[in-house]
Amino acid sequence: MNPFAHAETGPNVPAGATSWWARVGTSISIRTQRRMWGERAETWDRHNDVGMADVAATAMDACDLRPGMDCVDLGCGTGRLALMLGEAGANVIGVDVSPSMIKQMEVLAEEKGIHTVRGMVSPVERLDLPEGSVDLIVTNYALHHLRDADKEKVVTAALGWLRPGGQLVVADMMLGRGASRRDREIIAGKVRVMAKKGLPGYWRIAKNAGRYLIRVHERPITPEAWMKLFEQAGFGEVDSTMVVNEAAVVTGVKPGS
Repeated sequence: MNPFAHAETGPNVPAGATSWWARVGTSISIRTQRRMWGERAETWDRHNDVGMADVAATAMDACDLRPGMDCVDLGCGTGRLALMLGEAGANVIGVDVSPSMIKQMEVLAEEKGIHTVRGMVSPVERLDLPEGSVDLIVTNYALHHLRDADKEKVVTAALGWLRPGGQLVVADMMLGRGASRRDREIIAGKVRVMAKKGLPGYWRIAKNAGRYLIRVHERPITPEAWMKLFEQAGFGEVDSTMVVNEAAVVTGVKPGS
């Protein structure tokens, strides 16, 4: 039986469970993500840097992966993690808001001869999978684009989608807005790197500062905040691993054998 046969793309919370304003905010965020990632699909793989590859590798190392497992990659993009999971013998569904990203992933899977990976076009915020249908849920550099309330909903929903003993692995940009020494060091380091590039670098500083402060595209939270979401949802064995600068991997296991 295909565990994803009954997957849907409807809201993962009942209508009316959130405020009208929150639903509008989520809808705007989804439209923004779909447009942004649709535009980047063909060039995305060329712009992934070594740091992001290190984060993905750390995420894979954190996975308790066995051949034949049913896995979901949330915000899969062109399939960096989904394809690695498929190569390791897992059955994988890659979920992304952008049809173009999903198409790129499926083309790459075909080229690599990986036949256990398929895509699903859906906003992560509105994904709905059958209860207890998967063994592993992973996500790499995707959930920091979600509104904070939607991060919480996805973590809670993931606990329901997992079978007992199943694992959630979140690899992402994880930092606050300058309240801690670590935050300030990361932000200062990024500013120094961009400033060395002259006028184009100063333009990026201004643009990224606006995006970060207004939190339109990027809404990262700290590893500690992610761990709290895991624990509040009911995950056990919650742990975090720092990778490079602002990136970390947080893992948790659904209680049960």
